[in-house]
Amino acid sequence: MQRLRNSADAVGDIEVLRWRLVADGYVFLPGYLDVNQISDVQGRLREGWASVGWLTSPQTLTAAGRDLRFTRDSFATVYPAVQRVEQFHRLAHADRLVRLVSGLLGGEVFCHPAKVARISPPSDGSRAFTRAHQDFVAMHVATDVLTAWIPLTACTPDRPGLRIIPGSHLNGFLRTAPSIPGARPFYLPVGDDDPRWATSDYDLGDLVVFHSLTVHGAGPNITDDARLSVDVRYQLVIDPMRAELSHPHGWPRIPDWDELCGDWTDQRWVQAPPQVDLIPTVPDADLPQYLTTLVAPPSRLLHPGRQSGNSPTRTL
Repeated sequence: MQRLRNSADAVGDIEVLRWRLVADGYVFLPGYLDVNQISDVQGRLREGWASVGWLTSPQTLTAAGRDLRFTRDSFATVYPAVQRVEQFHRLAHADRLVRLVSGLLGGEVFCHPAKVARISPPSDGSRAFTRAHQDFVAMHVATDVLTAWIPLTACTPDRPGLRIIPGSHLNGFLRTAPSIPGARPFYLPVGDDDPRWATSDYDLGDLVVFHSLTVHGAGPNITDDARLSVDVRYQLVIDPMRAELSHPHGWPRIPDWDELCGDWTDQRWVQAPPQVDLIPTVPDADLPQYLTTLVAPPSRLLHPGRQSGNSPTRTL
């Protein structure tokens, strides 16, 4: 598998980082984030996962079994334990991270209230992996949305983290394959052995930022320990957002903010700016048909100066 381009050499030059994001679809910044803050969030999420029986104790990453997986029922009972963690949501508002994505997008940004806490339990390799997809297929409103992927555990070939197909964002929005299993019809027909995949080993403090049209996924975890990571998405305040993303990730199967963050010190971590235009959510029952007509709006980041027209929807 290819290796991601290391952009630590360009940390002080936002123009170079933006050029690499536009060219590759991502920027990889090892050691960019505060390791102490990342360690604190990991510890608090360990407590949450242990409290619902997915880890053997809050002091370890050892999974409670090799048959753990999310179902409609387990998601509703397990996931609120981590979505209640204030420090998890506050992490997305770290000054250095917000300044970076603001510079990459070239304007005032905000973080989506819905943030994804991912746990990859041990697997035999046949399940419990993240299939190839583009984030735009789940957000399908603004094109220039950047995802910050933050590993909360070290990632190795046996416990792999994020992998990306460099340059895939330049193909526009790709047609999904509804026959691929998943909670929603969001996935692309890309094999684990596709030679275009690129990844890295990751440590605490590492950061990958990628565009909503960049194809990405993750392989199965074949160790005895869980792999934890965070997905946070940012966009310009002048662009609209899907209304569902103002609620917790997993809502309405999990409680809304009034229940999850009632005892927090500050609730601004999960509040979108009031001027952001919220676009009604497409019901799950209508998604398959909707996706056959979905196109990505023009990208100011990838195609500066392009003001009208739609990006075509392609097949991979």
